[in-house]
Amino acid sequence: MADRDGRLGAAAHGAALPLTANLSAAYDWQARHRTVPGRGRRWARYSVPVVDLALGTVFLAFALESVTFILHFGGYAVYVADFALCLALALAQFGRLRFLRASFIATYALLAAYAILVVLSPVNLGLNPIIATAITSLYTVTRWEPDRRWGTAALLLALAGALVNPVTLASYTPPYESDADPTTGSGWDGTILLVRALSSLVFVGAVVLTYLLASSRRRIAENQARDVGIAAAQAVAAERLSLARELHDLVGHSLTTIKVQAATGLALGGEERLRSTLTTVRDTADASLASVRQLVSVLRSDAGEITPLADLRTIPALIETTRSSGSRISAVLPEPEVLERCNSAWSAIQRLTLVRLVGETLTNAVRHGTGQIELSLTLSQDSCHLHVANPVPDVAEHSPFGGSGLVGLEERLRLVGGTMAHGVHNDGDHSFFTIDVDFPVAPLELPASAMTAGETESGDCR
Repeated sequence: MADRDGRLGAAAHGAALPLTANLSAAYDWQARHRTVPGRGRRWARYSVPVVDLALGTVFLAFALESVTFILHFGGYAVYVADFALCLALALAQFGRLRFLRASFIATYALLAAYAILVVLSPVNLGLNPIIATAITSLYTVTRWEPDRRWGTAALLLALAGALVNPVTLASYTPPYESDADPTTGSGWDGTILLVRALSSLVFVGAVVLTYLLASSRRRIAENQARDVGIAAAQAVAAERLSLARELHDLVGHSLTTIKVQAATGLALGGEERLRSTLTTVRDTADASLASVRQLVSVLRSDAGEITPLADLRTIPALIETTRSSGSRISAVLPEPEVLERCNSAWSAIQRLTLVRLVGETLTNAVRHGTGQIELSLTLSQDSCHLHVANPVPDVAEHSPFGGSGLVGLEERLRLVGGTMAHGVHNDGDHSFFTIDVDFPVAPLELPASAMTAGETESGDCR
């Protein structure tokens, strides 16, 4: 399992595009906020997030509060400037998410101008809640802007603004006498100093908490996006491995049979032999093409299991196809009715595993062996055992190790909790390559005859 996980992890690490695409979703506010009008409509490109409409409306009400100065005291420049700045700050909030950077720059520039106005104003303009736009803008650019530098800049500007907030600035009133003692005059007594300190502390605390909250939400979204990206990459890698196994096992056996038949026909000649060889080649090619079409159909329909390809009743046909290529096969199989019962009781992946095991082991035996194959399939109530052995002429030149076939078998067995042992064994003057496979299956009551069904050298399998 570790090997498979390692390959999947490597594939996931290398799948930069899915990871990048999913990570960008962490900063996609459109996928997380409702807009007016909704997405998919004619005017969707001009839509405004509902949350920005609400915030903009609230801040617009705060801005209209500044009109009271003009109504009560007249249209003095300081009152008009106060109203204009507050109105601009409110309007900037309507583009808080859609025009993120522009709204952020405009908000903090207007807040800086507002602070200068408070300092230069000959009258106390009071405390307008519109200064909360510094908090909302800080949160927005920290949470939604992919470039972290914008969030850092917003934090520094917000901290600087917190130290010169309107409450602190408004506590300073110019002395009316030139010889006034600055330590006892207005703006310097202990109460005012306490107000300044507390107000600055409140503003700084609000800024820091807002930044931490936005950063936390950002990290959570990024981690979720990375997890989704890794899961997607692993799923893609697993699908690629599964498809590779299916194509290898479907086509490999058939092509090996075709190759052996063609070579036999060319070597032996004779009209009758050629006719028989070509018939086998045609039938094998037709069966292989039908299997590939079934696989493609399953993939296109997004079906969960490859059920049509997982039929235990095809095992005797696989053996007969291999035998028709000239191989001498001594096979021990369960009775057909036992295979039929297992076909109904086992899961699709268990059936598919056994079918592919038989096909691939026969293919390896034909490809690397001398043409003589021993195959034994034994079923118990809750397990399946497959034994395949074939002589090999030269271990050094015809080593069955290192191919994709055995790797594919091991991958299949891991999916069903099975094990496989293989290797070359010497028996006097001959070397044999053996494969022994065991994997658990669905519990099934089997008759004693299921354990062995007899063996014949002629190739009949029962």
